[in-house]
Amino acid sequence: MLDFARNLLANRKLLVQLTRRDLTAAYSGSVAGNLWLVVDPLVYVALTLVFFQFAIRGINTGGVPYVAWVLPVIIFWTFTSTVLGSSVGVVREYGYLLRHRTFDLRLVMVIKVLSASFVHVILMAIVLVALVLFLNVRVSVRMLALLYYYFSMCCLVVALGWLLAGLGTFWKDIRNLVSIFLQVEFWVCPIFWEPDRFPRPVALVMYVNPFYYPMHGYRQAILSADFGGHFWVMTVYFWLLVIGLCWLASRFFQRLSRSFGDVL
Repeated sequence: MLDFARNLLANRKLLVQLTRRDLTAAYSGSVAGNLWLVVDPLVYVALTLVFFQFAIRGINTGGVPYVAWVLPVIIFWTFTSTVLGSSVGVVREYGYLLRHRTFDLRLVMVIKVLSASFVHVILMAIVLVALVLFLNVRVSVRMLALLYYYFSMCCLVVALGWLLAGLGTFWKDIRNLVSIFLQVEFWVCPIFWEPDRFPRPVALVMYVNPFYYPMHGYRQAILSADFGGHFWVMTVYFWLLVIGLCWLASRFFQRLSRSFGDVL
């Protein structure tokens, strides 16, 4: 992993250029252009909120309106699902980089994280302004924890992305499996409810879900709420899991990368 960090620093300018290209390529030639980068996820988030706020009539949670409680993590999940969804075909998308023997192909996942982060930052800026102005969410020092939980999620999705990118290069069915996985995670993650509302076995499954820790913390940081009595236990569990997953996924991806040229 140290060599990955060194390659990341050495290729930082190239990564910025490739990220800019990744952002503009998807909507090149369209009338609205890059505006779709924000409009598309914003419409999705708005429709989801309307359904859950008015059709199901979400209640206030922890003293804050249900919309304020749900909105930040929906956007955070949009960032996460975008990165994981695009990871399946990322090796084929950047297959031309195989010609550059000195380029660490693991860095292509960083490109996807950076491009998704650009959209995420814009959406979160809009949401934070709306929460402060219209829903009386107060700004506090605890909001700085957003950076920590964002970094935590990035580490997790990069590790998972390496696994999915390696498998997706050889097995096209992976894309369909990832789609199903993301749909399941959408309901298992603490987006619309907390695990405490469910029977203990179900709650345990939700707690051990690796996405629980960064998403729960992200919400609590925005709402300046307490991170919970299980914070340190979950922190140790999450980082042990992520460190092990990064090591395993990195070796797995590098092993498979020797055969990428045979299928591209």
